[in-house]
Amino acid sequence: MKRSTLIEVLKSFTKQDIKEFGLFIQSAFFNTNQSVVKLFDQIKKQHPEFEDKLIEKRLLFEKAFGKIDFDDSFMRMTVFRIMELVKEFLIIKKLQKDNVLKDTILLEELNERELNNLLMKSIDELEKIIGKQIAKDSETYYTKYKLEYFKNDIKSRDTKMITYKDALNKDLMMEQKYFNTYFFINSLKFFQYFLNQKNYVVNADGYPDFILDMLEYLKLNPEYLIDPELNLYFNLVMLLITNEDIYYSKLYIILFQDKDELKLNSKHNLITVLRNYTQQKIHDGHSEYMNKLFEILKFSLKKEITSLTPSGKYMTETRFMTIVWSGLLVKEFGFTENFIKKYINKIDPEKRQYVSAYNSAKMEFERGEFKKALEYLKNSGQIKNVMYKAASKQLNLMICYELKMFISAEEHIDAFRHFIKTDKLLPEMYKTQCTDFINFFNRLLKLNDKNKKSIYEKEKLISELKSAPQTWLLKKTLEIS
Repeated sequence: MKRSTLIEVLKSFTKQDIKEFGLFIQSAFFNTNQSVVKLFDQIKKQHPEFEDKLIEKRLLFEKAFGKIDFDDSFMRMTVFRIMELVKEFLIIKKLQKDNVLKDTILLEELNERELNNLLMKSIDELEKIIGKQIAKDSETYYTKYKLEYFKNDIKSRDTKMITYKDALNKDLMMEQKYFNTYFFINSLKFFQYFLNQKNYVVNADGYPDFILDMLEYLKLNPEYLIDPELNLYFNLVMLLITNEDIYYSKLYIILFQDKDELKLNSKHNLITVLRNYTQQKIHDGHSEYMNKLFEILKFSLKKEITSLTPSGKYMTETRFMTIVWSGLLVKEFGFTENFIKKYINKIDPEKRQYVSAYNSAKMEFERGEFKKALEYLKNSGQIKNVMYKAASKQLNLMICYELKMFISAEEHIDAFRHFIKTDKLLPEMYKTQCTDFINFFNRLLKLNDKNKKSIYEKEKLISELKSAPQTWLLKKTLEIS
């Protein structure tokens, strides 16, 4: 059972979850199959480790059902039933944590039964709860839309359409407006995710539908942008499309205002886009953005906004790399070293080796400890992230140069160039940066060959590097006598 979905899910359970699920399956309302109870009683004893040898299905079968002959199909069916109950249990756990969702489901049921008095009372209670919320996201507006929908349903059942006061127009418009807001926030949230991925993370084809039409509509109907959540995603998408600093400045201010009117998930997305945009500015030669990037990333650590999602266990390897890179840019070696030690366990265990190896190598390289950097890089193991593959290859070339391993560097150039040419996931922008580095590096290598050295080529390379964001290459070129 070691690879079963059931074991995978139960590993995510806390001790309290295991206890509550045991009570859940003993309830006759949810389960009347005692085989399920008996098998789970044996499985739960192995929580949380679930060692392979202790969850072998024949062993569990014998402990649960005694000395009867092993029946594989019966075992599979019992495991399947436990898994179905786990799904029901998780739904109930979610409802226990989300009172608004629970109350909305209750309203659906009351509306279907046309229990108008209790429905109106429940609507009033839920409106009071929502009214007290400081941060309102797309789900808030979906709930408000549903409340208007239920109120209009009640009215349509009672209305005879005889007098002017029976008209539904105003209420229907509120229902529509709340639904529009829900749709706009969700759509723009997707657009910013897609564009951020396309611009900075992985190469992607296509373009989201309706994006330009929606942005134009919101510009013409600015009353929608009064909502802080919608305003945030509008500006995020505008920044990703236009690359205009006016939107960057607005978003930078929003981040450090740190108002409660934005939910943690939205602050997470704000930091992600600001970080990527700022990093690109630095790559383009705008050194004034170095301290801004460092401040953004320090803010994210202070607010513990470090994982892929607010509820996630792990920090993304690219975010980890960016924090290290930013700390080294502003020469904060102590901060960077402490960060690596403190947060490396926030990286997914399957990725931890190469993340630790690259970032430790990068730090030693910046300290001038090139042999230590090379040793770290050699212990990368299998690199799964395409950005780390490219970054490791580039750092390896730089280390080879500093150690005057020029022959080895020439061999690695060809491998790096082939990787950039054939990889389909690297964003085009990053491919261009890597290609520029390879071409400049190759010319730098040739300047170290006495037979190929040329004062003209050196001056030409220096001139080109001064207008390109390649500080290390420029420094190495200037050092050649």
